Amino acid sequence: MAVDRRNNFDFIRLILASGVIISHSFPLTGKKELLLHYSHDQIDLGRFAVECFFAMSGYLIFQSLERSKTILSYLWKRILRLFPALVVLLLFTMLILPFVYEGRNIFDEKSYWSYFPNVLSLYRVQYNVDGVFTHNPYPGAINGSLWSLSYEFSLYLFLLLLFPFKKRSGFVKAVLILTFTVSYLLLQFKPLFLSFLFDQFLLTSQLSYKLASFFVAGSILSFLNFKKFNTLFVRMSLSCILITSIFFNLYEAITPLALPILIIMLSKLNTSPVNLIGKVIGDISYGVYIYGFFIQQLLMYFFNLNTILLMITGLFVTYILAFLSWRYIESPSLKFKNLF
Repeated sequence: MAVDRRNNFDFIRLILASGVIISHSFPLTGKKELLLHYSHDQIDLGRFAVECFFAMSGYLIFQSLERSKTILSYLWKRILRLFPALVVLLLFTMLILPFVYEGRNIFDEKSYWSYFPNVLSLYRVQYNVDGVFTHNPYPGAINGSLWSLSYEFSLYLFLLLLFPFKKRSGFVKAVLILTFTVSYLLLQFKPLFLSFLFDQFLLTSQLSYKLASFFVAGSILSFLNFKKFNTLFVRMSLSCILITSIFFNLYEAITPLALPILIIMLSKLNTSPVNLIGKVIGDISYGVYIYGFFIQQLLMYFFNLNTILLMITGLFVTYILAFLSWRYIESPSLKFKNLF
C-alpha cells in the first residue's frame, strides 16, 4: 500500500517539536510557562505537544503495522526511526559534556560512563552527570525530553501484539477500543492502578495510561474516512470544546477524547505550501525534539540567556542540528527499512 505524503503531518510535527523548545525555555530560565499559569496548571505547551505527538504516532504506526509483512519488518522500521539519530545524539552529548564539566576529571565520574548505555536503553534514562550544568537555572538535567521514548517504544510493542490478527479488522478494532476505554477510565479514576508493575520498567502508571489513551485513539482513527467529516465546522467545534474544558477545569477529562480527532484532522489536510515542508527540509521533527533540551542547556551554561533569546537561539541552533541529523543519519538509515 503506497503512502500518501500529501498532507500536513510533517509540518505539524515540526510545529509541535518547536513548541516543546518554546515550552522548555521557561523552566530552563527559571520561569513558569504562560500557558501553565493561565490554565491553572492543567496544561503547558510541551505537554500539549507530546499528547499530539502520541496521537499522531498511534495513527501512523498502526498504518505501518498494517503495511509490514512480518513482525521483524515492523520492529526493524521502528528501530531505524528511533535509534540511529539517538545514538548520534548521545555520542555528540558525550563529546560536549567534558567542556561543561565543573569538577576535577569527568572521566573519573561513573555517571559519565553510564550516561550513554542508560539513555540508549530507553527505560533507564539518566538525566544527570555529576558536575554538569550544576549552576544552570534548571540545574543538572542534560536532556529532559528523552523521557517519552520509553513510553512510545512500549506502545510500539503493544501494537506488535495485534500483528497476528491484523487481517481480522473487527477484532483489532474491538481490542483497540477496549484498550482506549480501559486506559482512559484508569487515567481518570485509578491512575495508580498497577503502579508497582510499571515501576519495574521505570515507567509511571499515570503517564502510561495517559499516553496510551492518545496513542490508541490515534490507532483507532486510522480506520475512519476523514473526508466525510473533516470540515472547518467540526475542527472549530473541537477546538472550542478543548478551550472551554480548560475554563471548567475539565481539560484532563476531555483532551483524550477530543484532541486526537482534532490533530489527525489537521494533519490529514493538504494545505499548500506547508504540505511541502517534508520535501524541502525533510522530516526534522524528531531531531528537533531530541536535540532541543540539551542545546538550550548549553546556551544557558555559556550565555545565561533570557527566556525569549533562549527560544530564538535554541530553535535556530536545534533546527540546524536536526536538519543535519535528518540529512546524514535518519534519511540514509531509512533506506534500509525494507531490509527485512
